Amino acid sequence: MIDKKLIQNNAPSNNGEQVHVNHIGCEAGEDKKRRLYIKRTEKGVVAYCHHCNESGFVKDNAGRLSTWTHKATASAAMQTNKPILAALTTEGKVWLHNNYCNAEDKLFSGVIGEQSKVALTLCNPQGEHVGWQVRNLLTNATPKYTTYYSNNDYKGDPSWFHIASKTLVITEDYLSAYRVHKNTGFSSVALLRTSLSDRTLMQIHDLNFEAVVIWLDPDEAGIQGAKKAYKKLNHFLPTTTMVAIYGCDKEPKECTPAELATILI
Repeated sequence: MIDKKLIQNNAPSNNGEQVHVNHIGCEAGEDKKRRLYIKRTEKGVVAYCHHCNESGFVKDNAGRLSTWTHKATASAAMQTNKPILAALTTEGKVWLHNNYCNAEDKLFSGVIGEQSKVALTLCNPQGEHVGWQVRNLLTNATPKYTTYYSNNDYKGDPSWFHIASKTLVITEDYLSAYRVHKNTGFSSVALLRTSLSDRTLMQIHDLNFEAVVIWLDPDEAGIQGAKKAYKKLNHFLPTTTMVAIYGCDKEPKECTPAELATILI
C-alpha cells in the first residue's frame, strides 16, 4: 500500500481534482516521472502508482482533509458569469448548416441581443451541462470564442460527446468533436485548446477506451499538441489501449459526413 502520509501531503484540495507526483519509496525503483496519481473524491483521497501498480486510500476525517473538502464545497457555489440564451438567429442556423451541424440540436442556442453569436453547450462525460462556448460569427472577431462555466469546479474542462463506444476521438474544437460523434457514432472530446489536461487524462483513463485517436488542427500548435498528448496518453493509459495520431490537412469539421465516415470507420 502507498504511504498515507505521502497521499495526505500531496492531496489536491477540490473534489474531482487530480495531481501526479514522484512516488517516494516506490518498490519498483526510483520514480522520476511523477507516476503516482492522487485524486480527491467525495469519500476521500485515492492514489495509484503506474510504476509499481500499488494503490492507496485516505478517508476524510476531522483534520486537514475534512477542511479541504469543506473549502471545495464552498468554491463550487461560486457561480461564474454566463450568457443569456435565446433562440438561434437565421445567421446562426446558416453557420451551423454550413458546418454540417443540426441546428435543431438542443446543444446549440443563440445569445439574447447578439445577432451574430451562437452558444455551444459544454458537457462532461456523463452528459451533464457544465458551461457554454460562445462563437462570434463576425469576420475577424476578437475574441472568436468566449467560454463560460456553470461553476468554478468545471473551469478549463473540455466538452464531451460520450456514448458506449470504445473508441474516442480527441479534437481541438467543439464543432469537430460534435461532427465526429454525429457522423461516426464514436465518442469524442473537444479539448477547446491544444493541450491535454491531467483531469481530462484521468477521465479518459476511467472510461476505459480500447482505442484513442488524436486529431487536432493541422497547424504548428496542433501538431505539437498532438505529439504531447500522444506521449501523455501512452504513459498513463494501459498498454492494451491503442493510441494513434491522425495526420490530415483538414480539421474534422471541414470534412463532409461521408469523408469522416471513410476516415474513421
